Amino acid sequence: MEHVEIFAGSAIMAMAVKNTLEENNIGYIERNDIESAITAGFGSADKAVHIFVLETDEEKARYALAETNFDDIDEVGDLIDDTSEE
Repeated sequence: MEHVEIFAGSAIMAMAVKNTLEENNIGYIERNDIESAITAGFGSADKAVHIFVLETDEEKARYALAETNFDDIDEVGDLIDDTSEE
């Protein structure tokens, strides 16, 4: 099964996204480039935390995020807008 990115942004916003996914029983994978950068000994860039869900859960995850008004947030809104154009 393929995973799709539903969020890329700050660590603090990622915590809120993960909380929403957990409340809706949606599994996710987190890629934290901040921790990787610290381990490697250099700084991190903007949008350093990425959240992925299974393709089969993508619609449910995007709906859950939109219901909690994450579609107003740039990091999630951009990703939601990208899929609605397809």
